Formats: sequence, structure tokens, C-alpha cells
Amino acid sequence: MTRWLQWVEIPLILAILGGIGIARFSAITPAEALEIRLEAGLLQLYEMEADHFARNGVYFRPDDPAYRAYLPWMEEYAIEVRHDPRRGFSVVVHADLDGDGEAGAWRVDESMPEVVRAVND
Repeated sequence: MTRWLQWVEIPLILAILGGIGIARFSAITPAEALEIRLEAGLLQLYEMEADHFARNGVYFRPDDPAYRAYLPWMEEYAIEVRHDPRRGFSVVVHADLDGDGEAGAWRVDESMPEVVRAVND
């Protein structure tokens, strides 16, 4: 009976420790959640620009008020826009997501569908 109990206790302890580890290390901080939202918004912008270029042969100005309804997240951050209708675009977002007083910077441009963290927050 004690041998059987040992074989049950070991997997039970491992399962409990595994559950605690998953709960502890899979939690997302508020700053990480904000960064995920910011990167999703930048990827949305990239896809909109790529689609607009494929249809019209030019890139639109991301800071144009006509497109603000589709990109409401841009109102929340300090943004630098570089735009050339034929050659491309670049959007740099400056934000202090973790509240430490130092702003980070994220960039997306026409060259690749990936957000680049230019400066760590």
C-alpha cells in the first residue's frame, strides 16, 4: 500500500508544481499587454498600407484624418510619420508603456511585416 501511495504522490506533486509554474510564468503584465496592443496596431497599419499600395500603386499617409477612424490607437501615442507615396512609409511610435519615465520606440515600414523595437522601454 505504501509503495502504491508513493507512485501516486510523485506525479501529484509534479502536477501541482507544474500548475503553479504555468500560472506564475504565463501571467502577462499590464506593460506587456500594452506592448502587444501597440504591436498589433502597427501590424494592422502595415497590412492596410500594403493593401492600399497593391490596389492603388501608392501608400497613404497614416496621419491623414481620413484614416484615423481605422487607426484609433494612433491618438494614444507620440508618432513620427515619414511618407513617400511611391517609395514607402515609416511610422515610429514613442511610448512609456511601463511607466518608468523612459520612452521606448517601435517602428514599422514598407520593407517587412514585422514591428521593430528601436529603443527598449
